[in-house]
This record gives sequence, structure tokens and C-alpha cells, in this order.
Amino acid sequence: MKKILTLIILLGLLGPDRSFAQNSIKLYPYQMTPSRHPDYQRHHVKSPDASFFHDKIQFIALRDLSGDYKQKLDQWVDKDKLGDILWVSYPLVFQDNLKEVVAEIKKRNLYLFDLWGYIPGSGPGGYWTQFVIPDGVLDLFEKELGDRWLGMDNGEQDGRYVGSFAPRMYPLGADRKQQYFNFQRHFQEMGDQLGNKMATLVSLNFGHYFLKEGVYTLIGAETAQGLPNSQIYYSFIRGAGKQYGVNWFGNASVWNRWGYKTYDSNATGIDDDYNSGGPLKGTSLGLLKRLIYTHLMYDCVAVGFEGSMRIDDKKLSPIGKIQQSAVKWVDKYGDPGVMYTPVALMTDFFSGWSFPRHLYSRQAYKVWGNLPYELPDYLTDGMLDILYPGYQDASYYKDERGFIAPNPYGDIADCLMSDAPQWVLQQYPVLVIADELRPGKEINDKLETYVNEGGHLIITAGSLKNMPDGIAGVRAGNKTTVCSGPVTYKGQSLNERVPYTLSELIYPASATILQKSNELPAAIELNAGKGKITVIASPYGVTEQPQCELPVKVKEEMPLDKPYPILNHVKALMGDIFSSVQLFETNPELSLVTCSRGNGEYTVLISNEHWTPKDFSIRTKTGKIVSMKELPTDCSEMKAVGYTPKVAVNTSFGKNTSNTIAGGNVRIFRVRLNHEADITVMPESTPVPNVTGRSLVLRNISDVKEEILSRPTFFEHYDRVVIDWRYLNNKEKEALKHESGWLGRQKLKITVDLTSGLNLYPDLRIVNNDPPFYQKSMDIMMRVIDKMEILGADELLISTQRTIENNYTMEQFYASLKESFQVLSDYAAKKNIRLVLRQAVSRTPDTIEGLQKLVNEVNRPNFTLAPALSLLLNDEANLDGNLSRLKQMDIKDLLISVPQKDIHNQLWNTNAPVYKSGQTETIRKILSVFPDAHYIMDGLYNSQDEEYLDGKELDKLVTKK
Repeated sequence: MKKILTLIILLGLLGPDRSFAQNSIKLYPYQMTPSRHPDYQRHHVKSPDASFFHDKIQFIALRDLSGDYKQKLDQWVDKDKLGDILWVSYPLVFQDNLKEVVAEIKKRNLYLFDLWGYIPGSGPGGYWTQFVIPDGVLDLFEKELGDRWLGMDNGEQDGRYVGSFAPRMYPLGADRKQQYFNFQRHFQEMGDQLGNKMATLVSLNFGHYFLKEGVYTLIGAETAQGLPNSQIYYSFIRGAGKQYGVNWFGNASVWNRWGYKTYDSNATGIDDDYNSGGPLKGTSLGLLKRLIYTHLMYDCVAVGFEGSMRIDDKKLSPIGKIQQSAVKWVDKYGDPGVMYTPVALMTDFFSGWSFPRHLYSRQAYKVWGNLPYELPDYLTDGMLDILYPGYQDASYYKDERGFIAPNPYGDIADCLMSDAPQWVLQQYPVLVIADELRPGKEINDKLETYVNEGGHLIITAGSLKNMPDGIAGVRAGNKTTVCSGPVTYKGQSLNERVPYTLSELIYPASATILQKSNELPAAIELNAGKGKITVIASPYGVTEQPQCELPVKVKEEMPLDKPYPILNHVKALMGDIFSSVQLFETNPELSLVTCSRGNGEYTVLISNEHWTPKDFSIRTKTGKIVSMKELPTDCSEMKAVGYTPKVAVNTSFGKNTSNTIAGGNVRIFRVRLNHEADITVMPESTPVPNVTGRSLVLRNISDVKEEILSRPTFFEHYDRVVIDWRYLNNKEKEALKHESGWLGRQKLKITVDLTSGLNLYPDLRIVNNDPPFYQKSMDIMMRVIDKMEILGADELLISTQRTIENNYTMEQFYASLKESFQVLSDYAAKKNIRLVLRQAVSRTPDTIEGLQKLVNEVNRPNFTLAPALSLLLNDEANLDGNLSRLKQMDIKDLLISVPQKDIHNQLWNTNAPVYKSGQTETIRKILSVFPDAHYIMDGLYNSQDEEYLDGKELDKLVTKK
């Protein structure tokens, strides 16, 4: 009888038989490993690999170690087996017995994680303060616990920033880049206050900006609460983690907008009082269970609940039992596998996009907390709403809709930003530009390469127009047409509610027109290289006239109006694209998550956000299902008080059967497909190491950090900057000391350049022809060296100068030059600073022979020569002799730029970009002589595009060892 019942259940779940494969699937089944990321060694804090957690999902539990901490550890960890990660609040750092507590944690091989409770700006007087960690505490954690100390908490702070700080910034309407600078400065200070070894529990979706700082061990989100949709939370978290090489964890809160769930006997349960708790308050047991099991499927290295896991500290509550059962489930069935996320949604790095409405503001549709959505931001919302319809409802309804929204195409997307490296993009078969990307040669090249190497790129005309070279031969023209008729797609007419704009598309004849408005293409597709591009002619895929009454009202128990919804024809096209990468499907009223375990085996989770039972089956979109086995979860919570929200207490949520899933429930299956399934396992993407041994000269700047932040891909291309001496000379030592913290954590190497000042008059001189002025110059240069030590700079570019017009012989000139370099070299050596003599035009000596002689006579180990590519090219008649001399020297640095001459063959510029030079073979010859040299990109660049193009050209010209 048991075998017959199992067969009936299996047949019910399989759905109708499919005689042929629908989809051709590209599967990327590889776990993200932080230690393989190119930034791993550069990051100040190393995120732990899964192997650090014994390649097993860990659980997070105990949040208090006051009182009898040994008894608590015995109960929570050993007896109840709720997890080995201790998520303790900040008063731990003030406990008199802290050393004993830490020793016990170490003895038991537990993890100390995310000490929470810091509130920026709040003074003393209560529990919630901007506390100061006592001296020696963080050193104690590091010394005794090592990597098992997982850092202080940046908890819910992106939400607090957006709600409390961003709306009070001045100027309020600063552009998005400045908003990013404001955000970064806020959280840099928090990191400085808390020791710069952090974990983050985001309460909005700003995790990319946190992880880019390189000080985070783990990232997670506080789900449920009065907070946004869990699926999109983790779309952003996974994307950020994969971009920056940081693992992530899962968390679910017992709170909501109307109170918190607790089973303690002293619970008050006052209606709709946020500070009241009870069994019928806060997050339902059904939602808590669905969240913890979906987080298990999300590639989290650890998961857990916020609290309320025991009743009066005497026995497990229903919440505790859910977590305990999840621990047992993992012990029994193992890791679900690697989550199947074939789609990446990309926004511009400076976008600052966030959820249309959320707990931290009564205002809607804001980016960075204070700027209004623009049309591209509505596109981001629209794309996410296609994948997770109704996600905006999360936390606004007492029936808990929207926290885990139904996903008709499965939970299949990660969210990336435009600084994602090429090797990360290659992990996604489909890349959707869900925003307007800023113009740039680098992102243009990146998207072109993505298509040519096999990806499917979807882009709207608004972003395509910002691609200087177009993509795959497709460009957006300058013409636009306002259309009002239906769009024809697959033989059907799709009506739009209002007129819409289509941009002119310029494309090869081989392109396919997918959609038309009359005779105008509304969408085209073109195969290119190994991949293809789909271009949507609408600039941003949304209506351009508001479709609801403005301003939009943000109210509980009401949907959020969409002023600029996605166009119907765009929605239809995207639906087909998302459907084409589905591996499994179910009732679209449900949520589905898929994980790959290898060899045709998958773990499939089905979640029902409704409080009534729903029909369901699991169907494959490719091949056939040859076996399916349910991995049952404990369902005792369905009989407990608080399984549903209070508003659904009298709802008949039913039970799980062969073809129904109970209301509010979750079910998990192990599914195997036959070998005929059209699935290609993609090769594992090899991380591309960051460029090293290359520096960018930053000219006329006011802040080094902001120059780096303005270039989100900086560390892909450079590991050093060169800054002018005036930058240090004009700053106080205390300011430089503060600045050095961030620069040091980024492991940015710094060179200071004295060349612009060594002009004899009015600034600096290097020869002693006039003692008062000479001494003043030497004092300034020594002060610069002193400040270099404070800033962390280790290299000083220096040059010779012009000769003296009167009253000073050449013999005196050379003698003084030699002596000055010796004095400065000796002074710099005490601070581990190297002097690099720059070959400079019209400064004496300016020949390679003369400079070689000078370096030899100075005779200091920290004094070397940096030849200039431009001047070697300018003296091409003597190139072979000059290269022969340079081979005899220890050349560590080479200045990279090229000369320019006017129509009279007169040299007028020695700092032109290399990519503008026609002397390719000669440049290649020169570079081949210095295969190990550090390249100083010394061109005068008018834009970041020119910086990028010069680096790209240099990559073509040289192969470094």
C-alpha cells in the first residue's frame, strides 16, 4: 500500500508528461568561494569560505551571554542544538567576565558573530546608544577567536541612514555620485568606530556599497519585520556577494509593524502596539518557516531566527522548534545544492535604487533616500515586479503577502551593478540592463564581450544610446517616434494604455524584428559571436505619462500605485525571455526555488504565501523527470497558536496532499531528470586577477578617496596612484592620518610627485644657488616626506630642474644636485620611502647617459631612475643606445605616455595618451625591455574613457611576466 501511495503522489507532482524538451538550459552549478576572488588578498577583512564552516550550513541562535553563560551554551548549543553561531548583543563587550566568556567560546569551537545594538548619533542614557568599545576588547576577540570572530554589526543601518540621515543631507538634491559619497562617509565612520571588522544585516538593498569597502565577513538581511520582500533582498545580496567575494547568511525576524511574536508568559499582546508581543503578534510561524527554508536554498552559509526561540527560558517555543527541525533537516538531507540563478539584473553603480516603499519613510519611489525615481528607476521596479509580482506589498498587509511573492518563472535572478567584472557576468546566461547605464567605453566593451562569449543581453534604447560603440553592430539613433497603436508580437496585438516612445534602432540586416508598432521595430534580436542581444526600442521600457493620481499615497492595507508601469509589450517579451530559462515550473500562484546538486539531481522548494491550500505540481521545462522524492519538513507548527497571522486565524489552510500545498506552507523535493534533458553545464568562470604594477596619475584633485570611489572598477586596473606634492603640502597631518585609514584598508599604494614644484621659481629648487630659498625648498620636501609616512605613501617621484641662469657654474649645479638627492634619499630611507628620479624634458641632465651617471653618483639603494616612454620615443635616433644603457640599470618604473609634435616637428606635449600614438611597434620594443617594470600611466586624460582606453592599449602592447 505504501508503494502505491508513493506512486500516486509522484504522478500527481509530475504533472502532464512532456514528449519533448522546451528549454535549452545553461547551468552554472558552482559555489561562490571568497578566497578565489581577485580582491580577497586586498580586502582588509577576509570573508570565510564554506570550508571554514566545514562545508555545512550553520545555524545562528543564542543572542545573550549574560548571567550563567555556560548554562545557556549547554542549553542552546548542546541540548537544543539550535546552532554554533552566537549572535550576541553589544553589552557583551562591557561584561566583567568577558575574558572567561571568550575562553569558553574558544573551548567549544563556536563562532562569535555580529555584536549588535549600535545606534549612530545616540548618546548615553539607555540601551540604544552610540557605544564605544572598551580598549583591548577587539584585540581579545582576534587573539582568542581568530577567524571565528566574525565582526561587529552593521545592522539595519542602511535603512536607518535612508530614513534618518539622507533626508537631512545638504545639499539635499545633490547628484547620485555625491549621494554615494555621503553614504560611504557615513558608514566609513561607523566602521572606524566599531573596528572595521564587520558583518552586515541590511534592512534595505545597499549591500553592494558595503561589501565594496572590503571590511565585511558576511552579509544578510533582516526578513519579515516591517521590511521588504525576501526574494529581492537576497537577489541583491547574492549579486553583491558574487561581485565582491563575500559570503552571505539568512535571517528572519519575529517582529512586524504591529508587534512581535513571543510565547513568554508575560506577553502583553496589545493590539497594534509595536512594542507588544504575544503568540498572535509579529511574524507568523508559517512565514518564519518558509523564510528559513528558502534561505537554506539561497546558498547561505548560515541561517537563523532573530529570537523568541524559548518560552520563559524553560523550553523551546514553536519558533525554536522550527529552527531545531531545520537543523535536523540539514543533518538528514545535506546541502540543497547551488541555487539556479540564470538571470542577472544590472543597475548603474551610482544608481542608489531602493524599494518603492519601505518601513523607513512615508515617501515612495526614492533613490538614495532623498532623490525621486526617474524613468530608469521605474524600469528596475518593473523588471523586478515581472519576476516577483506584488513584491512591493511586503510588510504593508497584515496577511503577510509580498514577503515571499509568487514567482511565475521561479526565483531565478541576482542583482549586479555595472562595476561587476567580466568573469562574474559570464556566470549568467541572461543579463538584463534594468536601469540606465552611464556612458562609458569600459561598460561598452564589457557588454560586447559578454555577448560575444555566449551571453544573452537585454538592453533598452536608453542605455544602448550611452554605449559609444554600440553593441554587436546595433546602435540607438537620434530619432524618436511617439506611437499610439498596438504592438504586434508573435502574431498578436498588444495594446498600450497610453502613447509610448520608440527610439530609432540601427542594426544589421541579419537582425530579427521581434515586435513592431506599425512598421517601426519595437524590439529586435541579433545573434553575435556565441551569444545574442535583444534591444527594446522604448528608452526605458515604461510609460512616460503617469498612470495614477499623484502624489502616490503610502498606506497600509493598500496596494502601491505605479505611476510609470512597464509597457505591456515589454512585459510580454521579458516574460518569454524569463520563461526560456526556467528549469522547473509550478502553479504561478506559488513560489519556486531550484538548487542543482550535480549529475541531473536538483532540490526544488515550493512555497505558498496564501493562507488557503493551492493546487500544485512540479513540471520540468526540459527532458523528463525520472524520480522525485519529498524531503519532508516537520509540520508541527501548523497546529501551534500563531501559525497564521491574526487576520487569518479562522482561515482553513488545509493540508499537504499529492496535488495540494497547505496554506502558508513549504515543501521540498529531490528531483532527478533524465539524460535527454537539454542542459549544458557551463565551465566554471575563472576569476581574472586584478592588474598590479600599474598606477594612475591623479591631477588637480581634492580627495584621493573620492577619486577612487568615482572609478568603481579602479582596482581592476590599478594598484597605485600618483598624487601631486601639493596635496600633502596643503593638508594638516591630522587630516592625512584620518585619510590614511581608508586608503590603507584598500591596500592602495601611493606615490607622491614633486615634479610640478621643481621649477626653481616660484616653488621649489633642488640646487643650492641661493641658500635661504634652497633651505626653504628642502624643508618643504622633507615635510612632504614626513606626511608621506603618515599617509602611507612609499614612493616619491622627483626630477632634476632647469639650470641656473646667472652666478652659478655647471660644476656647482651638478655637485649640489648630487648632494641634494643624497640628503633626500637618506632622509626618505629612514621612513622606508623610495625616491624615483623622473626623466623629464628640458631639465638637466635630460639624457639617459646623463641620468645614468647621476644615479650612479648619488649611489643610494633607494634612489632609482624612471625612464619616460615619451622621451625615449622622442629621441628615436638614439633609442638602441639608450635602451642598452637602461638595461644596465635597475629600472623599476616606467612613465607611460607618448610625445606630440606640431606641424613644424616641434615637441609640445610629452603626456599624450598611448592609444593615440601611431608608434605601436616602437612602443612594443621599448616595453619589452622592461617586462617587470611598474607602469605609471602619465598621460593627460580628458575622461575616464581615455584612462580606460590607454590601459586597454597597454594590455595589447605588453605581456608581463
